[in-house]
Amino acid sequence: MIASAAPADITYTEGDTTLKLKTGKIQDAQIGDTLNTGDTLKTGSDGQAELDQKGVTIKISRGTVFTLMERELAGKTSSVLSVALGSIKYKYDKVSGSEPFIRTNGAVAGVRGTEFTVFSGADGSTLIAVDSGQVDVESEGKTVQLAAAQGVEVPLGQPPGDPIPLKSDQIDYSKWNGDKLASMLADPIGSMTTIQSVMEEYVKNETDYYNQYQASQAQLEQALQTHNQILRDKGVDEAKKYQEDVFLPLTVQTSHLVLNYRYYSLVALSLRRFVAGRMYVTLKARYIANQDAPEWKDFVAKYDNLMSTFEQSIVPRLVDADI
Repeated sequence: MIASAAPADITYTEGDTTLKLKTGKIQDAQIGDTLNTGDTLKTGSDGQAELDQKGVTIKISRGTVFTLMERELAGKTSSVLSVALGSIKYKYDKVSGSEPFIRTNGAVAGVRGTEFTVFSGADGSTLIAVDSGQVDVESEGKTVQLAAAQGVEVPLGQPPGDPIPLKSDQIDYSKWNGDKLASMLADPIGSMTTIQSVMEEYVKNETDYYNQYQASQAQLEQALQTHNQILRDKGVDEAKKYQEDVFLPLTVQTSHLVLNYRYYSLVALSLRRFVAGRMYVTLKARYIANQDAPEWKDFVAKYDNLMSTFEQSIVPRLVDADI
């Protein structure tokens, strides 16, 4: 059986805090509730929450979207803590070597530190500040290693910058996020071009894994027929050996491929919803009385192209509960 990401128990809530289960059900988050793989916790402008995940304290700030995810890496199921928007502080009682990955809309962090904060901006940018321990931050094929009292910023679609002296309590998330949003809106065409590029990368990964899944599923179905034939012709012992040597490994392989194509489908959905979608709504309000403005029309053309890519390649892999 494939292990799921470790559940996280809600130990504190304040203000507007909601829980969306992987089934699609939405409810107020309560102390004692548990987040499982696929569940999302969202805090409003006055909301805060705290989670415990087997000795890991996760403090979720106001205006944050946090999801428990998982994917396969090197033949093993790995937990992924996704921060689509907002800021989250992580504190580990100890580092065991099997810590989850941290995911934002544009970067991935591998944890070997014990206390750090992740800031995820409205433009897809990421800022990570390490208070103690070590965190590796990866984007666009480049990895930067952060030590205690260091931080790094990762613009969407770009590799991480150079580490800088930084502690989490030195960051005003509201100001940082506001600056990022303003910069994005100042160049909507350039910003949407970057979003499109990142979306295409996610689509490519999702498509590759989905195609591998389909091939693996076909092999699995053939293996089941072969197993049944062996059972009829050669008996239980030979069928059991085939099951252990061929059928069960194929089952695990197929399940891993499902995890991975679903992972990239949901990453693409997050980018569309929390970065591209937010940008579209903000600009539409700005141009509500001037829909014929050339800059608005140019932006809409870019946005429509992004949506076409998303709807053709990602939407067919989503389920109703995702939306």
